[in-house]
Amino acid sequence: MDGSCNNRQNKDWGRAGTAFQRILPPDYTDGVNSARGLSKSGSPLPSPRSISFKVIIDRDRHYDNFTILIMQWGQFLDHDVTHTPITKGKDKSDITCCSKGQKREARELHPDCMPIFIPDDDEFFGQFTQRCMEFVRSMPAVRPKCNFGPREQMNQITSFIDASNVYGSSVEESKELRSFTGGLLKATTAGKTLLPPNPTECKDTSGTHFCFKAGDSRVNEQPELAAMHTIWMRQHNRLAKELQQLNPGWSDEILFQEARRILAAQMQHITYNEYLPIVLGRKFMETFGLVPRKHGYAPGYREDVDPTIINAFAAAAFRYGHTLISGNMEAYNKFGLVEKNLRLSENQFSPFFLYQPGGLDSLLRGLSIQPSQKFDRFFSQELTNHLFAGKNRFGMDLVALNIQRGRDHGLPGYNKWRKICNLPLAKSFDDLRDVIDEEIIDQLRVLYKDVDDIDIFIGGIAERPTAGSLLGHTFLCIVGDQFARLRVGDRFYYENGGLESSFTEAQLEQIKRTSLARIICDNSDNLEMMQPLAFVQAELVNKRALCKSGNLIPKMSLQPWKNEPVWT
Repeated sequence: MDGSCNNRQNKDWGRAGTAFQRILPPDYTDGVNSARGLSKSGSPLPSPRSISFKVIIDRDRHYDNFTILIMQWGQFLDHDVTHTPITKGKDKSDITCCSKGQKREARELHPDCMPIFIPDDDEFFGQFTQRCMEFVRSMPAVRPKCNFGPREQMNQITSFIDASNVYGSSVEESKELRSFTGGLLKATTAGKTLLPPNPTECKDTSGTHFCFKAGDSRVNEQPELAAMHTIWMRQHNRLAKELQQLNPGWSDEILFQEARRILAAQMQHITYNEYLPIVLGRKFMETFGLVPRKHGYAPGYREDVDPTIINAFAAAAFRYGHTLISGNMEAYNKFGLVEKNLRLSENQFSPFFLYQPGGLDSLLRGLSIQPSQKFDRFFSQELTNHLFAGKNRFGMDLVALNIQRGRDHGLPGYNKWRKICNLPLAKSFDDLRDVIDEEIIDQLRVLYKDVDDIDIFIGGIAERPTAGSLLGHTFLCIVGDQFARLRVGDRFYYENGGLESSFTEAQLEQIKRTSLARIICDNSDNLEMMQPLAFVQAELVNKRALCKSGNLIPKMSLQPWKNEPVWT
């Protein structure tokens, strides 16, 4: 459950609770622990809020062809492979670094406080007399070889695409989610099947509806994420029930583990067959052998490839998805009309819309109809001024938090990543023209004293997308490298053949019939239609089809699992 022993020679590769791996050595101010905070000249780097305030623009720019599901799958997938714990205080209490809008006095500050300074000219936060934004450093991890060296950060979940967000990353977590009957996961069944309640986390104002519990603790971050968790919990229980019908003699444990094995394979197939060809581009996928084969096994497992999540992927590059987020979540009725607009800041950590009649289906329709925002430097103020605000007049700034997290993790500046990703090392701001527009370069020139000072997150999202991909060159390099590692460095990757853990060819053939559209159709309450390619807008070549039709949206058969010999 914790990912250990996936690699038999290096049993901790990809295991939950271990350090991220690095491609470039960390760049700490003191070389060991102090967050990256000084420019090349020795003066302080600009405030992350300053950078966000002056570079990021609130503008609605969405794709004509991609649905917001591309963002939602990215978040759901991210919560399967990365989760960085934040340092806590005594008795696991939250650490606060600001008081009444100002930084706390030095004697009151926890050593891991690293609050973000809000400059005097900040027009938004200034009206609320805020000069301090909360930020606590990531928890340090034991170094991989238990030796002395620079600070590392921890991934508290498994690195693998193994549906740990459905099942948890430890035996203890999985036990809390299992019913121990028929291989099923726990669910609430009052009226309709939803995730089990988590009363200790949060509840609505009436006190009658609770937040949810899932394999990942971030399930309640926003309603569309909770909806995604819901359909995958239901998918597990569908698989377990069908397997029990086919094999009445199977025990609860065998049913649970086999359903889990199939479900993880389905998540891998959707990721590599539907999601990554859009994000990375077909050319990149084909060049690095990441496209699933139409039939049969695919060679590729390598015992010498470490699939552990890369620090820069977790703390910067895969946060590219934040640029795709819309400030509102649109819920649609069965006639294709918006019936509810959920403002993001008011619905974070408030997933209670799912309890409403038809709530899940209207969110699923929204995910498959609402267009995704583009990969660019345009962010909604819901993210830059009102993040986690709830009913308050101001919140936090996601872009500033991302920049600060990169510094906390000691991620080297953007220019060093250019070099490792085969772009020329920029000697001046003018050298950035190969991948960044002049207007943004002018802003970076004002903010940063040297081209080497530019933070990796802001440099990455400033790049123009590469042809055929959503991402700019540098983030494509980092994200692509990570998914190549997760493909070839995972012994349980679903296409691997010739291993004792491999699916039979007949089973693999059925898994390859999986699509996100079919998963949504099968696990909604009463969704009637979906387009076959869920990440792509419904159009002439991707017309919506009846969910009950198995032709345009193929169905997977579990017949190859009938009477299959299993371990005891």
